[in-house]
Amino acid sequence: MDQRWGDKRIKEENRVLIEAEPCGDKPNSLEINAFTKDISPCGAKILTDRSFPVDSTLNLTFYLSRSKQVIRTPGTVRWEKKRKDGLHEMGVQFAHGIPGVLLALINHLYGSDEAIPTEVVGGQAR
Repeated sequence: MDQRWGDKRIKEENRVLIEAEPCGDKPNSLEINAFTKDISPCGAKILTDRSFPVDSTLNLTFYLSRSKQVIRTPGTVRWEKKRKDGLHEMGVQFAHGIPGVLLALINHLYGSDEAIPTEVVGGQAR
């Protein structure tokens, strides 16, 4: 497990929907399907077929398979590398200051069954 940002990282594959802001002459945002390679309360390693610039902000929707939660949070690309198979790995750091998202991730990663919301959007449990 990589301890790059100080939190315990759990190797786990979850579906991620990446929404990127439009760039150049493209008027609509992009929606890209990806997967986590590992995840922690602070961030995730994501595998995708697209490259994103370091320091870009992405809107992320995680479909956490083990706890059956959906979590939406912005994240900042901290590093990116292209693999030999043509896919891209990137480290995304989650935006802090969204306590509901952080609580849902902690519950998912560490197994607390108390008051787990089924969906968290922008820090508000539903």
